[in-house]
Amino acid sequence: MATAEPGPGPGPRKPACCAVTFGRSTLLGRHLAAALAASGRWSTVAVLDPSPPTTTTTTSPPPGSPLAHHHLAVDLCDPASLARALAGVEAVFHVDPTGDGSSFLQLHRLAVEGTRRLLAACCRSGVRTVVYTGSADVVVAGARDVVDADEDALPYPDKFGNAAIELRAQVEMMVLSADGKNGMRTCVLRPSNMFGPGDSSLVRFVAGYARSSLGKFVVGSGANMCDFTYVENVAHANICAEQALCSNASSVAGKPFFVTNDEPIETWEFMSCLMEAMGCQRPKFNLPAKILSSAALFSNMMYHKLGLQILSSPLLHPDMVYFLSCTRTLSISRARKLLGYHPIVSLEDGIMRTVGSLSELPDKLDLSRKRGSFGSSKAEKLLGSGITADILLWRDEKKTFSYVTVLFLLFYWFLLSDRTFVSSAAKILLVISLALFIHGVLPPQVFGFTVEKVTSDYFEVSQETLKNTLVWMASLWNGGIYKLRVLAEGDDWTTFLKAFAFLYCVKVMLNLQFRMLMGLVLAFMFVVFIVYEQCEEEIDSLVAFASVKVKSLVGKVIGNLPDALKAYIS
Repeated sequence: MATAEPGPGPGPRKPACCAVTFGRSTLLGRHLAAALAASGRWSTVAVLDPSPPTTTTTTSPPPGSPLAHHHLAVDLCDPASLARALAGVEAVFHVDPTGDGSSFLQLHRLAVEGTRRLLAACCRSGVRTVVYTGSADVVVAGARDVVDADEDALPYPDKFGNAAIELRAQVEMMVLSADGKNGMRTCVLRPSNMFGPGDSSLVRFVAGYARSSLGKFVVGSGANMCDFTYVENVAHANICAEQALCSNASSVAGKPFFVTNDEPIETWEFMSCLMEAMGCQRPKFNLPAKILSSAALFSNMMYHKLGLQILSSPLLHPDMVYFLSCTRTLSISRARKLLGYHPIVSLEDGIMRTVGSLSELPDKLDLSRKRGSFGSSKAEKLLGSGITADILLWRDEKKTFSYVTVLFLLFYWFLLSDRTFVSSAAKILLVISLALFIHGVLPPQVFGFTVEKVTSDYFEVSQETLKNTLVWMASLWNGGIYKLRVLAEGDDWTTFLKAFAFLYCVKVMLNLQFRMLMGLVLAFMFVVFIVYEQCEEEIDSLVAFASVKVKSLVGKVIGNLPDALKAYIS
């Protein structure tokens, strides 16, 4: 532990040292450590973080500036390590670590166990003030609207939305209950939807939504409001809270405070700004929130009850639906009155700064399937990466909708009407012939509009196109003959099983009515490929899991066969 630098001789005394937990591994920790070092209030800013440093452990400051000292992997659950780190520290800024995507056991150890031992070490070391920054999610999670609510109006819920929120609530309770022990004063900050440059939580959520199968849809009406908080404002609120604990402890200590930008904005406007900066289109279509919430509850139940471990997380989660469809605005009047807090960066500036930093994160956010410059998806390659892929993958909604409309009209004209196929074909050819004849006799100018004439080139097939079609048909025929030869040899069981499955599927389809079969084909074309592109990882994981299970089952069946039959199959 580096000792505190001596303060200057004359003038008011600066506190010897303050400490920031998770000042390297969290977004707020990094910004808060920098803000404290730049404030001039502290002679030493110590960063306590169990993660290893990426650069040198100590930053050499210019003359006259405060010293920011970075400790090597300080384990918050190690009392001896904490005692050394907190020697001479007068204020501790404890940052919530539960947003880094670790497992539950790791988060419990970092958040709950780490905080318990940290508070005990602070009492023993004579730390005067502790400011903990958690999240407003501990009181606003759930399927309900919250409009301009203050801290007194929102108690802890009976049931928390997920484990991370419950861990934050436990940490809050520990920090607030530690107020007054050994003269130590504590308070809690609850920022709402914190974001900023380098954010790997809210920005990553928006990126994940943009590349998901729901990326084109607005959940609910889209008019719900929400408070978002720029990270530098949260760092400023920490500084205000520590100063208020020193000057007005009787009014501040032992209380929670909401922290926002105090500029409520439509959730989908905020989301759309970030999605456009990522190269994605704004969502245009609305999905009913109640239906999606029911689907999310069912998906979440299936994921947990059936133990689908091959997926990293459920495709839908109730908390996601609540966040995207509910209004959640909070009052920061208590923070303004008692802490003297006011936002120092406007929401517009915060969004612009965050958007400006997104160019540094494309690989981390995995937007390759949404941004063409990062390569084609598997579905696009499967469709040939041409106009067919653009239509079936809904690259241009207007063009795709036009093709869907035309195909549906043809489907209705030929199959759903009461006419025979020959009669329908004759009538549509008659209409086309009449339209072409009228188009041919029209003058080049009609009421000032130019009429483009259809030349004979529109009805001709080039030799190259005809050659490619014949080559494709010959290749298809030769491939079929090759498969028949392989089946006739009787050695390739894999090919036999594939052929059996294919023919059985053909048999099942031929039992259906032709109009039903064609309707299923049309629906398949315009739904399956876009679903596969949006859920490629999940579907590939399911296929891989099923493949492993099938191979294991086949191995068990073959293992129980007689040796003579086993030798024949192998």
